[in-house]
Formats: sequence, C-alpha cells, structure tokens
Amino acid sequence: SSTPAAVEMLPAFACLAIATRAARPLTISPQARAPAAACSATDFTLTDPAFALRRYLQLRAVLAGAPMADSTVESLVCRIEEATGPTPFDERKIWGDWQLCWQKNSREAAASQKALAPLPQYSNFMLDESGVKVFRNIVALTKRLRVVADVEYTAPEADCGTPGRLGSVIRRATLELRVGQRWGWRPIGLPLPLRGEGWLEVVYLSDGMRITRGNRGGVFVHLRPELLTERAAWPAVGGGSGTHRMAGRR
Repeated sequence: SSTPAAVEMLPAFACLAIATRAARPLTISPQARAPAAACSATDFTLTDPAFALRRYLQLRAVLAGAPMADSTVESLVCRIEEATGPTPFDERKIWGDWQLCWQKNSREAAASQKALAPLPQYSNFMLDESGVKVFRNIVALTKRLRVVADVEYTAPEADCGTPGRLGSVIRRATLELRVGQRWGWRPIGLPLPLRGEGWLEVVYLSDGMRITRGNRGGVFVHLRPELLTERAAWPAVGGGSGTHRMAGRR
C-alpha cells in the first residue's frame, strides 16, 4: 500500500479530524462520543458537515481502525439535513453508480436487508434492459454471485411537500451467477420472490454523495465508487476524485 504507515491505524476521530481540516473547524462534544439520541443538535459544531461525512467515509474505506459510533454518523446526517433543508429530486445529478458506505436499519427493515447489510452494495440509477428507469440494488455475495433487485421509481410531482421523495416498486429480483464473461456469456439468473412498494426520499445530493431515507425508517449514505479508491481518499498520494459515469453499473 502507498498509504503512509503512520496513518494506517488511525482511530475514527483522528480520521474525522483529518477530514475536517483545511479551515473547517470541528468540535466534538462528550455527548457525541457516547450513545446519544439521534439528531441531537449539540453533538457537532462544524462549518461543513457534508464535507466531514464524505471525507470520513472516504478515509474509512482505505484506512484500518475502529469506525465512529453509528450515533455519531447519524448526528452528522441530521446536521446535513438541517443545513440543506428539503432536497428536490435531480435525476441528472443522481444518475449513475453509487456505492453504499453506511446504513442504519430500523426495526421495521426487511429481514433480507438486515441480513445483507455487511456485504458490498451498490444502488445505481439507470435504465434497465427494457428502457425503464430504475435504481438497481446490487449486493455482492461473492466475486461471482450477487443479488440484483431493480426498483422502478416515480419522480415526485411538482410543488409537492416532499420534493425528494420517490415512489418505488420492486420490478424484478434475481440471484445472478456471473461466469464465462471473457467468452461473452450472460449471467445465469434465478428469480427471487422479492416484492414490495414504498418510497425512497433523497434528503441530500451532491455530485459525490447522496443520503436517502426509506419508508421503513432506514438511512443510507452512498458515495461515487471512484471516490473510495486510495488515490481519491488520500490526496497526499496524489490524484483527484474523478468524474462519475452516466451509465449504471451492470
């Protein structure tokens, strides 16, 4: 690894301190270090909570060490929502590949969502094979085996009270085995009996990070995959964040 050895085992709060340097002052209260109620307004004093959360998740992807408590991350999420207010849905900005970096499952979350939570996941806004707009949820079970669920979404109506809330319904779900790709073989798919409809609300969206809330109380933070490389996450090594692709990961 080209990451300096001295920073390979940075604790979570050291990562956040690095994330918020460059004239972004940070104060973490004692309450933020202990289990605390979600969305406590006194947990953080910082000028750019969205920048802090994105940089922390970038650093966590390439550095070893203990992660921050979920309550602390959720406090950052709440500060971002407070700072930005309602986020209108922007299809052009959200289009393309996204990698799940942090999530909070509620008690009402589906059993499958809880079981698959620790595995690498993507949620990509794209056109499916029939030309329907979906967000494609991909969970990598192994290098060749993955769960794929296409969720068709409906954009919010103009002037509605929830400008970032998408109606959603599962269009199809399969267990895919990807073999023989070098010979042009298509994935072998086994249909899964996953059904459901609800909504997904975009509460924050930038070019590099999106935060959403689901109708069952879940919270999800995604980054563009190219931001999670060592080169992008650790500027001292060199390189930048790159640009995202407009074609979804397939």
